Amino acid sequence: MKKAMRFLTKIFFIFLLISLSFASDYKKTRFATVIFPSGKVFQLEIASTEQQWIKGLMFRKSLAKNSGMLFVYPKEDFFAIWMKNCFIPLDILWLDSKGRIVYIIENAPPCQEEPCPVYQPIGKARYVIELNAGTIKSLGLKLGDRVDIILPSNKN
Repeated sequence: MKKAMRFLTKIFFIFLLISLSFASDYKKTRFATVIFPSGKVFQLEIASTEQQWIKGLMFRKSLAKNSGMLFVYPKEDFFAIWMKNCFIPLDILWLDSKGRIVYIIENAPPCQEEPCPVYQPIGKARYVIELNAGTIKSLGLKLGDRVDIILPSNKN
């Protein structure tokens, strides 16, 4: 009986730690306001750490309308994106430091088998935006368009 109680206690604490970890990740989630040339406003989840860049939108089964992810990098460079462990097709935009679109990939499919395709811009970018497939077309976005990005203050 004592062994069973110890086992159940361990399971409970493991479950508690995992739950706190997920709650902690959710609490750390930050959002940016992104305004497209059409005037459409999206709230995008921010990925600004190496761990967040690697995970991206992996394992998501859906993405709400007018949402997505904004990858924020410390400087402009040739940042590559892949669709490993992604379950939904995405539109991907690369933007320079001034918010100008420098490269576009529409309807990037989820990776079906290894090796996964890697998407890389032909110009340096500071930001990458991932959106539901079809969003670029519906917004009429094209190379050179300027996107306004409003990042939250770091006062938290």
